[in-house]
Amino acid sequence: MLKSPIRKIGGFGEFVEYKNLTANDAWTEFGNRNGRESKFDFLSSIQKYIDRNSKNVGGIKLEASSYKLGSIVLKNCEFWNEEDYKVPDDYGVSFPKQVVTVKYFPKIYDPFYHIIHFANKFTIIEEPRDNERRLVQIRNGQSIFKGRILKAYNNKCCVTGETIPELLEAAHIQEYRNSNSHNIQNGLLLRVDIHRLYDNNLIFIDRYFIIHVSNYIKDEYYRQFNLKRIALPINEYEHPSAEVLELRRNEFRP
Repeated sequence: MLKSPIRKIGGFGEFVEYKNLTANDAWTEFGNRNGRESKFDFLSSIQKYIDRNSKNVGGIKLEASSYKLGSIVLKNCEFWNEEDYKVPDDYGVSFPKQVVTVKYFPKIYDPFYHIIHFANKFTIIEEPRDNERRLVQIRNGQSIFKGRILKAYNNKCCVTGETIPELLEAAHIQEYRNSNSHNIQNGLLLRVDIHRLYDNNLIFIDRYFIIHVSNYIKDEYYRQFNLKRIALPINEYEHPSAEVLELRRNEFRP
């Protein structure tokens, strides 16, 4: 739930745990997943909030670095674009302004649940790439795409098994053409170095999900993955499209 004056639902995630941490400890554990690019920005934003509200605690001077935060840890998050924000009243639920941390709903039915188990089968997009608009367009829906790819692959690189969040990227199999490119079946979860090799056609994954490592790569670490099979999502509908995987065969540098 985004704060006033927006007061709309901007996304969702799966609850993992709640922790009380100092701001220093929160930065040490989560880094820029706290929502800031640097520790300085993180502490500064907290200090501004403390100073603005200090009159509520008698004007007591508090230091952001030692200030305790309630940290809600989520996984498999989706952050929607502004045009996709949901108005709670439209779904028959209400969020009183007094709600600060959490609100429970007794109903088993979740009105915000989005069924993607029957997602449309991805087909090759014939539309040519517009290089001038591509960087703007690719961002539109990228966070949702990454969230769904992370969840499908259980937050593990499908080649190496890497789980460090900062190293994982959602890779398009067919390069981005339009918003339809953000389809689970056109995606792979790859560690950043594997992603670069894949984009540069030094790694190829065939229709049977077998990895082929180019002979131009001599490093034994990468060669160990040659002819191994990628780890696939549990749900078959989330498997990468065999047809789209084969698109890259002619570009592969064997």
